[in-house]
Amino acid sequence: MSVELDRLTRLDGLTGPAVDAVLAEMGWTGERRNPAKAWATTWSRGDATAWIQGDGPSVQVEFTVWFREVEEEWPDPDTYIDGLYDAASAELPRVVFQLESGVVGGRLETVGVGEEDLTDGADFVDHTAWRVWDTGKVVLAGVKHDDVEAPVQLVVVVREFGENS
Repeated sequence: MSVELDRLTRLDGLTGPAVDAVLAEMGWTGERRNPAKAWATTWSRGDATAWIQGDGPSVQVEFTVWFREVEEEWPDPDTYIDGLYDAASAELPRVVFQLESGVVGGRLETVGVGEEDLTDGADFVDHTAWRVWDTGKVVLAGVKHDDVEAPVQLVVVVREFGENS
């Protein structure tokens, strides 16, 4: 995924068609989930998945690198979900290390605590985020759980800075 991140962060504009072209060129298989869009929104390659989110002109790309389903039938769902959060958060340093030591790593600029909120208002259980120094784009690795029906996920997001996609 490091090469994909490098290519995506170098795009002049993070648009649906541009992201579609990069993922297709990198061997991802696209599925057209939203007929109103001219680009595929859901992508896969092996066990990895990616989503192009937003209507444009700018979009964000979210790669899922780890997920576990929430089991409603467990005796104590709160304890179970806390365990999933802990497991995902334990994986986060490995993903951060891979990003920082990968192709795009030399272009990542860590933002100090309290300097900027690079989450763009998204609610993450835990995260690490960077600005890409030469393009201003944001790369974020984070643990999220959108709702009770969704899995706990560790995702890597690429987006334009300051645009709520």
